[in-house]
Amino acid sequence: GINAEYGGCLTAERDVQEGADILMVKPGQFYLDVVRRVKDAHPDYLLAVYQVSGEYVMVRNYAESSGKYEQVVIESVCSLKRAGADIIISYFTPELLEMMSKCNGVLSL
Repeated sequence: GINAEYGGCLTAERDVQEGADILMVKPGQFYLDVVRRVKDAHPDYLLAVYQVSGEYVMVRNYAESSGKYEQVVIESVCSLKRAGADIIISYFTPELLEMMSKCNGVLSL
């Protein structure tokens, strides 16, 4: 298979050499190790992580069937943050903003 860790780090290095202001890892949910390695290698750069549509559908389907919808959605995004994301791009954003509005802007599990 493709060595995503190596490829992701090479892409980030090239982006830095080309003068990028922000680095991005996509998809993000299944490459948390790559997110962490890119952030560790380039701590002075903002790191954006995109939770792509396929990841969104999988998380949403599980969240709906689990009976713990909000908890699963929040954990899926928090895992990206813990891995090193400074910016998270997700189809859950409208729902996350609504959840945050109910709890003074603080999400908790």
